[in-house]
Amino acid sequence: MGGDGRDDLKGLHIRNVRKDELEKLIPLYLEAYRGLEEYAEHGHDDTFDYLEWLYATCPEGFFVAELEGEIVGFLACNPRWRGPNDHPTCEIHEIVVSPRWRGRGIGRRLMDHAFALGIQRHCPTATLWVGKGNQKALAWYKQLGFEVVGSWGRWFRMRRALRAREPVKSVQDE
Repeated sequence: MGGDGRDDLKGLHIRNVRKDELEKLIPLYLEAYRGLEEYAEHGHDDTFDYLEWLYATCPEGFFVAELEGEIVGFLACNPRWRGPNDHPTCEIHEIVVSPRWRGRGIGRRLMDHAFALGIQRHCPTATLWVGKGNQKALAWYKQLGFEVVGSWGRWFRMRRALRAREPVKSVQDE
């Protein structure tokens, strides 16, 4: 592994998940939520049902990050989501990066794909929910330009503008 981790990502490939890979994502999901279980699905079956729902909702917005044949992260978004007042938004439902690979830019690359898809589908915003106690994720989302725009129970609602001139890759670039 390189000094800042960026050299490690030369072989990173972001692509759409295949339905037959959902089972492989369960251990990654459960590992990523260790210590944050109050915000996660519990156990194998509930997690699998959740992943199936994410896939069924929007297969084009379900990406995996693969490095040397290993899935090291995934993101599920839906650019056909409707926010308050029925406004279109690219809803980021889930982002997971293996704890072993955090801090190296994988999450950012996944988010860039979500933003690009949202822009391609003419969404003016990207939105997500984050657990109020998930301080690392909250700070990271703020670095990406998200702002807290509301809350519900133990969750914050966050939003950021999407602009067509943003320097993000096309979904087809990788």
